[in-house]
Amino acid sequence: MRAFPPSEDPDQVITVQQDYDSDTPLDTHHLEAGQVRTFGRGGRNRRVDIRLADEDRAVSRVAGEIIARGDHWRISNLSPTKSYVVENTERLAGFLKVPPHTQGMLVPFETSRVLVPGGRGEHGFLVMAPAACSSVLVLGAGEDPFVAQDPDDTAAEHTDVRSFRIDRLHTYYRVLVAFCEPRLRDPGTRYTPTQVQVAERLGLSKAAVNSHIDYLLRNKFQVEPGEARQGQDWRVDVLTEKALHFGLVSGGDLSVLPEPQGSR
Repeated sequence: MRAFPPSEDPDQVITVQQDYDSDTPLDTHHLEAGQVRTFGRGGRNRRVDIRLADEDRAVSRVAGEIIARGDHWRISNLSPTKSYVVENTERLAGFLKVPPHTQGMLVPFETSRVLVPGGRGEHGFLVMAPAACSSVLVLGAGEDPFVAQDPDDTAAEHTDVRSFRIDRLHTYYRVLVAFCEPRLRDPGTRYTPTQVQVAERLGLSKAAVNSHIDYLLRNKFQVEPGEARQGQDWRVDVLTEKALHFGLVSGGDLSVLPEPQGSR
């Protein structure tokens, strides 16, 4: 197990434990400054400390690392293709996207959920940092929040299996892009269209749009009604959140939508 140089406060402890919203059993880890825990699918003599998804080949055998730095922690993403997400569980909209080949990205949240995309849905675990972790948000002069590793590094035994298995030629993908369209055009907005607006945008019935929403949530993101947040539009909220967090849609995907009325 590798160790980084200790921080100025070695008495602080980072705790990694099972996500209370996940069925994946995980041991609890208490990390002191400089200690590292690896996470991933494991297997084939590739040991990891936090084993996720034994049978999900969309998860790399060694997908990433958690690095304790005393009063805060950092995350490394060893995947060459997949982004991970770190959610702030104490704030509804707080999250970080961890791009491929990221090394040592600082996480400023006190309580976080790490989400790794799999073949269907995602796998996660919780990381608890000391209450003072928000005090380390200001980076030092010239400090880079993450450093890309050598793209030829194969130590993690990466996988080329796609996460979520989204078919971009299917109608449900156009529905997904249509719901994300306002935020793709303006990342600063929180506006999301209604089912009726998306139906009109794509020339579908509202019933068809609702059917595609249910299909995406149930079959692609593995979200059941009992797991969702409260509110009338929870389905669309969860749908757009997961698609944008994991980079399943981007500005280039807007080309799958018809031109807006009045654009000519």
